[in-house]
Amino acid sequence: MTDWDKLSDTTPILVGAGQVVQRESTDDSPMTLAAEAARCALEHAGGNGLVEAIDTISVTRLFADSMGMKPCPFGRSDNPPASVARAIGATPAHLIYGQVGGNEPQRRLIEFARDVARGERSVVLLAGAEAIRNQRDAERAGRALDWNETFDPQMFPLEDRGWGDMFVTMQEVSNGLLAPMAYYALIEQARAFGARRSPAEHRVVMAGLLASLSAVAAANPYAQFPLALTADEILAATPLNHLYSKRMVAQDGVNQGAALLLCSVGVARRLGIPREHWVFPQGMAEGVDYNLSERDDPACSLMGQAVLDRAFSIAGKRVEDIDLIDIYSCFACAVASTAEYLDLPVDGSRALTLTGGLPYFGGAGNNYSMHSLAEAVSQLRDAAGACALVTSVGGILSKHAAGIYAREPAAVDWAAADTSLSRDSMPSRPIIENPAAGSIVSYVVNYRGGEPAQVVVLGETGDGARFVANSSDPATIEAMGGAVPAGQAIRVTPGEKQALNFSVA
Repeated sequence: MTDWDKLSDTTPILVGAGQVVQRESTDDSPMTLAAEAARCALEHAGGNGLVEAIDTISVTRLFADSMGMKPCPFGRSDNPPASVARAIGATPAHLIYGQVGGNEPQRRLIEFARDVARGERSVVLLAGAEAIRNQRDAERAGRALDWNETFDPQMFPLEDRGWGDMFVTMQEVSNGLLAPMAYYALIEQARAFGARRSPAEHRVVMAGLLASLSAVAAANPYAQFPLALTADEILAATPLNHLYSKRMVAQDGVNQGAALLLCSVGVARRLGIPREHWVFPQGMAEGVDYNLSERDDPACSLMGQAVLDRAFSIAGKRVEDIDLIDIYSCFACAVASTAEYLDLPVDGSRALTLTGGLPYFGGAGNNYSMHSLAEAVSQLRDAAGACALVTSVGGILSKHAAGIYAREPAAVDWAAADTSLSRDSMPSRPIIENPAAGSIVSYVVNYRGGEPAQVVVLGETGDGARFVANSSDPATIEAMGGAVPAGQAIRVTPGEKQALNFSVA
């Protein structure tokens, strides 16, 4: 039996979670949605005086403020956490705007749990939202919206964390790897090679897995796209490259917001937040992998595996102890590679998502995993003895964070827990700038207007160095539109603007 009276006042706990969705277009800005999610989280927490006790508000970085993204034509808040604070009537001392990456909500949660345990923060509101559907619908209709909000930086000092680390190489970009789905298709094709599947066979496997996620989204009241799709419907959607259809990728056209409240046990006691609302971190970890071209095995992320191992080790638990699971689901390989490492089935016999996944629940930009965490906190309310696992990913399976949560206290000193992993001891491959020849490790056929337009290969020289090259030759594209053998020999010549051209040897 837990002796609740002996719990340290600085023990970090999650006490509230909130989500919002708008399926019909409105004029609301993303900060309006984030504030509404924050209000829901405050109501979910209960107690008295919680708004006044908030000392930190952290907002997930908007897609429009992320690298490579087009700025919103309707303006923006120049201090997103201050916008949320003003909307809910809070006066926090710390206003934080996060970095780019789907790992961010959980990464910030790890950071703030440590700070709470050290007595450096007491009540933290984490919030985020996207209103991309509102934006796009207004643009199509020719309506002008005003989402600008301005704050005095002297009165409302903002800690802007910036974009964070890049997770691509210039060689990758110069050769046609411009969109995440092209990178993830390289991971997917490497997995197909490893499983000895043709692209067509691998597409069927992906569709079966993704259909099981879609079924969860169909029953989720916060899903942007609550529709259960069959594997055949997923396969029949518009092709985006030689592996992915439009129904296989994260959908960012959403109006969604989510928020979490983190505080100390001492604050929860003082404010009268019911003990039945307390959710304890059991094990958490995070780390950053090498760029895709540099990974020893491009079919998976060794850092992602190490982060899982560390989270389970800190929690003192095994995968058999986990009842609720949300595996980050931007693309099928993100789900499948994690599930296989944990020895979980990918045939739909066990739910691998709490939300329904980014292609079906909604890909709310960098904030998706806030929804996963909100679902975990909410579902644990009704499952006193359960454990939840949430994984989150940024970049190209690059930035990882994982957390295990439960209603029972954990024997972890979060002030000192070693939650951050380094990649320095992990194997990597050097990049060669001007190879003459090599063999194919993976490839993607990029489409434009629904038709094959370019092939990009991840290649390897005889001594193990890696490179990325491309071809727009119609004969090469046609030849590689079917099954290409792993290890196919290729010739490489310099192209324009640092690009490399290849042809089949």
